Amino acid sequence: MNVLLISCYELGHQPFALASSAAHLLADGNRIRCLDLAVQELDTADVAWADVAGISVPMHTAIRLGVRVGDHVRAIHPDCHIVYFGLYASLNADYLLGTTADSVIGGEFETPLAEHVARLASAASEEVPGVASRVHRAEPNLNRQRFLTPARHLLPPLNKYARLQTAEGNTKLVGYVEASRGCAHRCTHCPIPAVYGGRLRIVQSRVVLDDIANLVGMGAEHINFGDPDFLNGIKHSLRIVRAMNREFPSVTFDFTAKIEHLLEHEEVISELGGLGCLFILSAVESIDEEILRYLDKGHNKDDIVRALQISREAGVALRPSLLPFTPWTTLSGYLELLDFVGEHGLVYHIDPVQYSIRLLVPPGSSLLKVPMLHPHLGDLIEEDFMYEWKHPDPRMDGLQREVAKAAEEGVRNGEDAAITFFKIKDRTLRTMLGHKRPTSTENVVVPAQKPPKLTEDWFC
Repeated sequence: MNVLLISCYELGHQPFALASSAAHLLADGNRIRCLDLAVQELDTADVAWADVAGISVPMHTAIRLGVRVGDHVRAIHPDCHIVYFGLYASLNADYLLGTTADSVIGGEFETPLAEHVARLASAASEEVPGVASRVHRAEPNLNRQRFLTPARHLLPPLNKYARLQTAEGNTKLVGYVEASRGCAHRCTHCPIPAVYGGRLRIVQSRVVLDDIANLVGMGAEHINFGDPDFLNGIKHSLRIVRAMNREFPSVTFDFTAKIEHLLEHEEVISELGGLGCLFILSAVESIDEEILRYLDKGHNKDDIVRALQISREAGVALRPSLLPFTPWTTLSGYLELLDFVGEHGLVYHIDPVQYSIRLLVPPGSSLLKVPMLHPHLGDLIEEDFMYEWKHPDPRMDGLQREVAKAAEEGVRNGEDAAITFFKIKDRTLRTMLGHKRPTSTENVVVPAQKPPKLTEDWFC
């Protein structure tokens, strides 16, 4: 079968889902082409060539773009079988199957996708577990699978993607890998528990290490571990980074982990710093303890301060991600968050877009079970793949729009993050007081040296 795999949005890195799926499909003798529309154009000839088009939708932005791509594929090649796969596919299966999708695969997708393509080739009538269609509904596939080394040769080169910007101001090529999927935790705002239900799935160590070796061969000097939480399977993760350091001692890395894991594994953070970890992304989200309880984050403000101390002692930068706009955020609470950022020297640790992030409530979200959300919740907007909600204080919705505009303008103009931060703080004070007043820089620690980061801002 001729299979065209398409990615629309992957946060500035090569689409792992395409490379991993391609490996499984190639092993079955299929002919594969990959398109990453973040850096390539949709090729009409590729679409006309394909018997099957697989569209990867691992996150909200990806599915919004993906349905448009599906429409284009259908218009170009009406007989092409269109399958959406990834985390957001199963969450929105009914909508997708009611529009352009012929089939949908959620959860662990590589094996079901390969089996589904084989079924299409043979015209077999038996349904593949984990594959939903217009005539057959199926739960996401969560079976453990044997992974294959991703087919990186089918993807655009690393220089097409985000790079590491070091503390010294240099840039390096970055390779993205995944050592695990799913998550042992159930944060209510996260879409992963809605699919995985607290389950963790491990990518075999040899596969991860071979993938890293291939990326290093392509020029990568830094590895971005994209696991939802790299410390969920801590023994597995340590085996990988220890082996990577032995084979490639100059290669650095970063990963994502919960605040509570950083506190639980303090001694491990120190070792990881010695093995080449430059920074850790952690979903801090808020410093408001009531909001943190609603989100079931498992940490509080004091824990965040302690995690900052642990990471700094290990020589590792902590880069918080934020969820500052929720139905429960107040103007004073938002200003308190900005003050916290300033007081703890985090101005350069947080991409300005993070100050504008608004709570997303997708279909199937665990937030729908949080009673405190119900007074603010509106209808499901199927074509936007989310529920509407409004803040009880209209000023907060207005401020969110202003902050998003300031962050966007800052990126477009190449503005220093500290300047954007002070503009956002000024807008916040103006919203609170109803008139313009100078923004105080007291108690704002702005380090002389910026911490390492990737050159594309993180948001989903």
